[in-house]
Amino acid sequence: MLFAGGGGVGATPNIRRSIRIECENNNSSIHTLENVGEYSKICEMVDCSNGICEHEPLRYMRPMLQATFCLQPPGDTPTRRSTFDSIIAGCMPVFFEELSAKIQYGWHMLKEQYGEFSVFIPREEVMSKRLRLLNVLMGMLRREVMKKGERVVELIPRVMYRRHGNSMGLRSIEDAFDIAVEGTLQRIKARIHNFSAR
Repeated sequence: MLFAGGGGVGATPNIRRSIRIECENNNSSIHTLENVGEYSKICEMVDCSNGICEHEPLRYMRPMLQATFCLQPPGDTPTRRSTFDSIIAGCMPVFFEELSAKIQYGWHMLKEQYGEFSVFIPREEVMSKRLRLLNVLMGMLRREVMKKGERVVELIPRVMYRRHGNSMGLRSIEDAFDIAVEGTLQRIKARIHNFSAR
């Protein structure tokens, strides 16, 4: 699992601090996982404090390409650019509150499909230490992880912007811009319809 972000270094309890503590504890010893093999690091943390990752996307994209799960704790706002970055990297997003996902990105990722491509772990249960992230994620069946991973890959065109003039194969696929324009047009049509119905 991977957490790319800042925060969580103070003494005040919050989800980012809980993630950091669990990652540090899990990485302090070598873990042998049944039928998987030996890992020296099962939680990768990329510090993006003070905007350090804004101009160095490789700093977090390389680890995302290798991770299975990308942790998406809310920060100052519920939304995270990292959600889109992780999907583009083929890394399954792990959400900790409903606002971080279903309510924010409705056009690009439909509410009823979140269970197909992501994992939801209530932040209160992580912060109270009733749930360990590693136990939840390692407790998933391999076929479930693979199925969700396939769904993440299917989402990639919906969250990326295709370059103008790309190959004909990519031109036929709706990208994030197409979806946003269509959503905006539908919203305008609905408002016009409601206004004329008065």
